[in-house]
Amino acid sequence: MDQEAELHKNLAAGLLEDVSKPLKAFIDVQIRGRKPLEAMVDKSYKNLLDKRADEFRSKKSSYSSCRDYEKAESAVSDARNGKAKDITKLEKKSRQSLTLLKKADKDYTESAYLAESARQDWDMTVARASASMQDLEEERLKTMQDYLYKYNSHISVLPPKLTQYFNPLNEAVITVDLQQDVQTIVTQRGMKTPRQPEQILLESYAEDGQVSMDNERRKEALKNYLIHLQQYIEKERKGKEGVQKLVEVYKSKPSFANPETQEDTRQKLEQTTFMLNFLEASHYKINGCLCKMEGKSPPSNMFQQYIETVRDKQSYLVSTLRLPLSLALEGNNDQLNLQQPSSDYYQELNLPDDEFINDEFPSPDVIGYCQALYDYEASQNDELTMRAGDNISIYEKLGDGWWEGELHGVRGIFPSTYVQEI
Repeated sequence: MDQEAELHKNLAAGLLEDVSKPLKAFIDVQIRGRKPLEAMVDKSYKNLLDKRADEFRSKKSSYSSCRDYEKAESAVSDARNGKAKDITKLEKKSRQSLTLLKKADKDYTESAYLAESARQDWDMTVARASASMQDLEEERLKTMQDYLYKYNSHISVLPPKLTQYFNPLNEAVITVDLQQDVQTIVTQRGMKTPRQPEQILLESYAEDGQVSMDNERRKEALKNYLIHLQQYIEKERKGKEGVQKLVEVYKSKPSFANPETQEDTRQKLEQTTFMLNFLEASHYKINGCLCKMEGKSPPSNMFQQYIETVRDKQSYLVSTLRLPLSLALEGNNDQLNLQQPSSDYYQELNLPDDEFINDEFPSPDVIGYCQALYDYEASQNDELTMRAGDNISIYEKLGDGWWEGELHGVRGIFPSTYVQEI
């Protein structure tokens, strides 16, 4: 009895030191590892909800401003036909309505762009967090397997009469298959199909055939939304070209950047492609509506069969683009043709000093790329803040050891001694 009691005592001490204590410490580490990932996803999702709310408010404001402008223009038309007296006052009100409509349409287009950007950020954050969670889960299963072996090893020193009760445990230890267990979890709880972006497209008030609107103003409103979108499209295409060049540089010379930087660049290219899909699909949809109004056949496009349009609870049209992932990553190779307005409706939008797109400093040509060797904190408004490992597009090599370039969409100058060309 004393010998058996000693065995039990040693078994308890061994399990405490070799299994219980380290297992508790490991679980604490796992919890600490999961919390930042969960917080990152929650923050990204909250940002998406906020941007969607801003988008809806801007859309509602744009629609309301368009209705007000239509009423004002109808009143002016009636006055010109002799049905009202104070035409000067009505014309002034119409001009004010147009100014408000311009701002509302600009805000809506911008908020839709930002909402899509937030959706992409959330989608990418979820993908990264999922990969990290899977790594943690694989580590947990591997560690649990190790502790199971240790537990089984401690049990094996017990007398035969007791160890026979643990034979099922021994068989379970032998049959543990880590990769198969992970695959089972993926099959049971993972996504059944490859992730598919769901992009909510820009929706012009003039696209809704159920609302009352002068046909000519409806057509010109559609055309000017096309102008808005074309400006964004051209900007994104330039950005994509730069990122593609950087990806090609990394493919030919992998030593220029660490794997993490290369993956970040690849993901940036993916996000740029998704943004172009959003913009070009919105352009295609609005252009198709315009073609129908003008009695033309809508152009065919890869987006055609993947756009679904429904009405929400407020009876607003909502169009969603659901491209298969393979097509979404490939992007659209068709060039979109912009139809220019034929009248002066929104004519101010085409002027160089319009607030919608700042063309004061046109994007220069990229003459090369460089990588930051050291951190640099900008001390002036025209300087770039950079961190070691950042990849910068070079626009111009200035005098006195300064270069001009772009990093994370921000242009500025930086000391050439802090970087090396790639």
